[in-house]
Amino acid sequence: MRAFINGCRNVVGLDGCHLKGKYGGCLLSATALDGQNGLVPLGIMVCKNECAENWFLFLKHLKPRLDEHPVQEINFISDRQKGLRDAVHTLFPTSPHRFCFRHMYQNFKSHFKGSKLHTMFWNAARAYKAKYFQAHMDSMMVENVKAFEYLMGEDPKSWCRAFFDHNSSCEHLSNNFSESFNNMIAKIREKPLCTLILMYGKLVMGLFYKRINACVGWDSGDLVPSAKKLLKLMFKKIGEYKVAGAVAGKVYEVTSIHSSIFTIDLDRKTCSCVQWQLRGFPCQHAVCVLQQVRPNWVQYCARYYLVDNYKITYALGMVPLEGPDDWEEPRATIVPLY
Repeated sequence: MRAFINGCRNVVGLDGCHLKGKYGGCLLSATALDGQNGLVPLGIMVCKNECAENWFLFLKHLKPRLDEHPVQEINFISDRQKGLRDAVHTLFPTSPHRFCFRHMYQNFKSHFKGSKLHTMFWNAARAYKAKYFQAHMDSMMVENVKAFEYLMGEDPKSWCRAFFDHNSSCEHLSNNFSESFNNMIAKIREKPLCTLILMYGKLVMGLFYKRINACVGWDSGDLVPSAKKLLKLMFKKIGEYKVAGAVAGKVYEVTSIHSSIFTIDLDRKTCSCVQWQLRGFPCQHAVCVLQQVRPNWVQYCARYYLVDNYKITYALGMVPLEGPDDWEEPRATIVPLY
C-alpha cells in the first residue's frame, strides 16, 4: 500500500478467483499500476465465496490506505459483479468505476451476432471524445435498437474512454492487470491457507526486490524505459503530420496526412484529440510539436512516468513475513461443558 500511495496511479483493479485446495474458497485481490504499467499487488483476502459481504469487508479494510493517495478520487476497474459494484458504491460513492470491456464485449457477442455490431461497440468504447462516441452509438441504434439499449443500460462513464477521469492518467478499458495477477499466483492457489499467505508474501517481496534492482542504473530526472520506447515509436511517425504555429511556444496546429486538424496547447498540456489529457503522456500530435522545440520531456508527462517516481514506488521494499515457528500461539479460554 505504501508503494501505491507513493508512486502509483490512482487506479485500482479488483478481481476474485477460486482457490483449488482441499477446502476451496475464493481469493479477492486489489492491484494497481506503476509507471512501467507493471502490476502492483495491494492486498488479498481469502474467504469462503465471492459475495457482497466479503467484498465490502475487503474494501472496508483497504479504504483507509486508499484514501491516503494524493490524487482523489480512486478509479476502480472490475467486472460487473453486483456484489462488488454495491460494495464500491457504498464505500466510495464518488469514485469512478470502470467495467472491464473484455468481459462486456464477450457478453455482448453472446447476445448479439454480427461483426458490424461488434465493431461499433469497440469503436464507441475506445472513442476519446463524446461526439465520436455518440456517432458510433447512433449508428448502432439504426442497425439494432436492442443492441443499443443493451449497452446504454450501463452508464457509458463506466466503459467509454470519452468519459474517463483525466486525473487517472490511465486509458485502460480492461482489467487485464488484475487477471495477470491471478495468473501470477496460479501455483499458490492450491496451497493450504498458511502456506498460501507465506508464498504470497514471498512473491510480492521478490517482485519489489527485482524492480528496485532493475532501476538502479536508470538516470534520475529521466523517463522510465517504457515511456522512452513509446516516444521513439512516435518519432518515426512525425513525417505524417504538418505543424503550424499559432501562439509562439504555446499553441500549435497539427494536420495529419488525412487532413484531420488538432490543436495543441503546451502550457495546458492538452490536445484536441484528448489523448494527452487522459494518458498524462504526450500524444502523437503533441510529440510532433515538442520535437521541434527540443523539450525536457519530463515536464510534459505525469509524474508516474518519471524514473524518480518509479524508484520511490519501490524504495521501501517489503519486510519478509515471519515463519510458522515465530507465530504467536492463539490464546483462547476454553470453557468446559458440564
